[in-house]
Amino acid sequence: MPNYTRQAVLFLFALALAGLTISTACADTKWPSLMHYTLSLSTNEDARYQASLGFSGPIGENLGAKVAGWWIGGAGDTRAFVGDAYIDYTRKPLYLAGGRKYVTFGPIGVLVSPGLFGGHLKIDLDRWDVQALAGTLQFTPGVGITRFSFSGARQPSDVSTAAVRVAGPLTGPEATVPVKLGLNWIRLKGDSGTSVDLQVEPNKRLTVFGEAATFDAHASVYGIKWSDEKLRTDGKVWIVVIYHRDVEVGFVPATVGASAFFENQRGVAGGIYHQLDARHALGLFADSHDAIVTWFTTVPL
Repeated sequence: MPNYTRQAVLFLFALALAGLTISTACADTKWPSLMHYTLSLSTNEDARYQASLGFSGPIGENLGAKVAGWWIGGAGDTRAFVGDAYIDYTRKPLYLAGGRKYVTFGPIGVLVSPGLFGGHLKIDLDRWDVQALAGTLQFTPGVGITRFSFSGARQPSDVSTAAVRVAGPLTGPEATVPVKLGLNWIRLKGDSGTSVDLQVEPNKRLTVFGEAATFDAHASVYGIKWSDEKLRTDGKVWIVVIYHRDVEVGFVPATVGASAFFENQRGVAGGIYHQLDARHALGLFADSHDAIVTWFTTVPL
């Protein structure tokens, strides 16, 4: 049996075993209640074939659990790996999660978007957002800000990290052009960095976003997102994202896996996503080097 096939079989077996364990422990609730999977084809020969599989659902009052992972196959590093595997607690305004979890601070996550093993705290207070996380970097984030681009087979460095985010509105609740500002801080490898992100919504379809970060080197991303989600009643949403990224060599969060972005990424990228119905969607992402098409499926269980 080829090595990549063996990895895929072991990955699916481990994921099924984890799901069975949680389901047995939570016999009084319906877990999992949803299954999510994606199938992708990329022009990148090192990550030509990509797939993800995940299970989620409630395990008790205010409690939920999610287990998910990816398989990436190509000419280079072919492997399977577990991504999200966490339990969370939600009771407004409080959210708590523990385990392996992909966390994105802000609309982009240039400074903070790790695949973390640790804890995640979020508090929503009257349009203000306060978040904190702490743990170790355990897996490469699987999906970028366009929702349908896999970031490849990079292995994070297992270093400890902590981060804090505070975000709030710069405009009133009835503003015709809402504006939100976020401040982010992260500490890792004995040093710290900061970033500022901004979201502006000129109308119900368009969002302009950007983030500038510094951590030894600098990084920035800015772009636009067009979506008819707020105007549709049938759920068949269209989303178009175009953004420009500039992540310098030596930008530590990108180097060690605390960011979903790689170092030395520059230029324009973007994609288009369409929700075909309640269960299926299709996405296309591309930059100046590669493109990837992804089929999304959600199955109620």
